[in-house]
Amino acid sequence: MTQSKFENLSAFIDGESNESSVIEQLKADKESQDKWSRYHLVRDCLREEVAPILQFDIADNIAKALEQEPAIVAPKTQKTSIPLLGNVIPMLRQGGQFAIAASVAVAMILGYQQINQPQVDPTLNTAPTLGVGGINGGLSPVSLEQTRPLQQSDFVEQKRKINALLEDHQQQLLLKSTQAEKEAEEKEQEKQDNNK
Repeated sequence: MTQSKFENLSAFIDGESNESSVIEQLKADKESQDKWSRYHLVRDCLREEVAPILQFDIADNIAKALEQEPAIVAPKTQKTSIPLLGNVIPMLRQGGQFAIAASVAVAMILGYQQINQPQVDPTLNTAPTLGVGGINGGLSPVSLEQTRPLQQSDFVEQKRKINALLEDHQQQLLLKSTQAEKEAEEKEQEKQDNNK
């Protein structure tokens, strides 16, 4: 069926043509009858006059299409050995063995370090926390562990340094207070000179 025949059929359905040749064509041609039914279905769908359940019988068309489909047979493949794969697998195996050996070595070192640490009495590790200051409302714990014992000379040296810092601080305070007194006296003197 040519394009002009389909246009004549469409015009006949729309009521734009009254040619009797279209009716004769519908009686004689199966393809025209199929077009006639599809055009009416489209028109009904556009006007929303379609029945709630439509019966489409497409199973026959699908079965025919499958029968006409050529069968595709996959060719048999020959197993070929890949030379690169033969070299990669032993290398991966050796890498895995090295990784396991390294893991065991690290575990041994960490275990040895943990075993050889000095034992500390857990009751002396931290001070009790009070509800004053700090992030969580308490004091930060203080460790009582010392890396080396204080000798008498170290203690005396630390005490001497602390006393020197305290004495220097007191001298700084005294110097600042005397400077402030001098500045106050100079301002007072300027005021008296300006008033005279």
